[in-house]
Amino acid sequence: MSNGQSIVIKGDISGSEDLVIAGRVEGSITLNGRVLTLASGSHVVGEIEAGTVVVSGKVEGNVEAKERLDIKSSAVVDGTLSSAKLIVADGSHITAKVAMPVRDGQKPKLAAVAGA
Repeated sequence: MSNGQSIVIKGDISGSEDLVIAGRVEGSITLNGRVLTLASGSHVVGEIEAGTVVVSGKVEGNVEAKERLDIKSSAVVDGTLSSAKLIVADGSHITAKVAMPVRDGQKPKLAAVAGA
């Protein structure tokens, strides 16, 4: 499922399928173990929880990605980030506290990607 750039959603979104946001969301987004993609030009104001979160737009709020958080070069993120694996592209703008919990004795993975 996806929403267009001119769409503004005010309220919470929850589901158990992948979602692409291209517009604006004012509210929390909860996707049980699924993939949330925030396209370039998107803007989310609220809490995010999903299996994998890919950010190319703007986020104002806390992001919890159970598996992977991928912050692209066009992303602007302001909030607390929590994920087992964090990928940050060169050029992204982040003002955040980062928490990378240890699971099953494994160390969290952090990667910085130039030009991604």
